[in-house]
Amino acid sequence: MKAYRHVLQRKNKEDFFIPDFTATGILDVDFARLKKNGVRHILVDLDLTLRKKRIYSLDPEIKAFLLEAVKTFDFKSLSIASNNMTPLRRYANPLNANIFQPYISGLILVRKPNALFYQRILNRLKASGHECVMIGDKLRGDVYGGNMAGMQTVLVEPRGNDYWYDRILRTRHRELKTMQKYFPDYEA
Repeated sequence: MKAYRHVLQRKNKEDFFIPDFTATGILDVDFARLKKNGVRHILVDLDLTLRKKRIYSLDPEIKAFLLEAVKTFDFKSLSIASNNMTPLRRYANPLNANIFQPYISGLILVRKPNALFYQRILNRLKASGHECVMIGDKLRGDVYGGNMAGMQTVLVEPRGNDYWYDRILRTRHRELKTMQKYFPDYEA
């Protein structure tokens, strides 16, 4: 896991798109370091972070890794924070994880990276932002939203191919350009 926090002092809104750490995948996240940094609650994105698209169960290696990390480092909670609107119990139950998904407030769909989405998580966990880490594959929803909520953030490389909408929006290309603006040697 490569750290960026010590290099960057967040001064403007654009800086919040930069993660504190990067990892090649969920299995490379350094939970010992996160625990040392004061993390007590783990939030993980589902799609392309924990699973590839069209895969409807967790990889046993990922499941075992996360359960061992929670046990070894005595994290208070593990949660799936996803914009996926389908039922997620099949992924959360094997991990004994909480589920945080988009919800309706008035006439507005509240989802990542909306500050209300992350505030709802902090309220339910009875935690402050610095006690949480958001791990995900997207700069906008996962990193930006987590950073704005005061969380530590880890950007992981996506598991498998992107969804059609990310290809159309050129999400990965834009993310690469953002990271290279701050860290010219960054490679996805």
